[in-house]
Amino acid sequence: SSEGEETVETVLPDETNEVTVMTLKATDFNHELVSNGKLSARRHVDLRFQSAEPIATIHVRNGDRVSKGQKLAELSTFRLKNKTATSKDALERAKLEDVLIGQGYALADSAKVPPATMQLVRVKSGYDQALIQYQLAEYEERNAVLTAPFDGIVANLFAKQYNTASTSDIFCTVIDPGSLE
Repeated sequence: SSEGEETVETVLPDETNEVTVMTLKATDFNHELVSNGKLSARRHVDLRFQSAEPIATIHVRNGDRVSKGQKLAELSTFRLKNKTATSKDALERAKLEDVLIGQGYALADSAKVPPATMQLVRVKSGYDQALIQYQLAEYEERNAVLTAPFDGIVANLFAKQYNTASTSDIFCTVIDPGSLE
C-alpha cells in the first residue's frame, strides 16, 4: 500500500464512547411557553369612600389576600359623628308637635290630620329636611369603614394614611382571582 492512502482506522481516534445514564423519576419539567394575551377578571369591584375625611387607618397593601367582610381601611370619624349628632339635634327640634298644635291638632291625633295639612306641617317645621340630613349623616358614618365585598386580592391601592379620602377616585380594587379569563 502507498503512503497517500490512509485507512479509516488510522484517521479516527481510538477512544471509547462514554454514555451517561440516569434513572427516570417523576419530577417537575420546566418548559417556558411564551404567549401574548390579556388577562381580566369577570368579578372585580372598585371601592370608594362616601365622605371626604382623613384616612385614619389602612389595613391592607397591594397584593394582599382578603376575606369577605374584612376591613380594608377606615376614615377618621370625629367630624362624621359630630355631623350625625348635630343633625339628630336638628331633627328633634323640628318635631311636628308644635306645628300640629298650632294647626289645632294634638300629636296623638296625627293619623287624623288630612294629608295636605300634614305635608304643610312637615314643610313648615323643617322636619323632612332635618330627617334627610340625619339619614345622610348616619349613612356617611356607617360607611366610614371600607370592607371587602368578597374574597379576593387587593390591587390599585395608591392612597396614603392621613391623606383626605376622595369620594370620586377609587381607593382600591378587589379582584376575585377565581374569575380570571
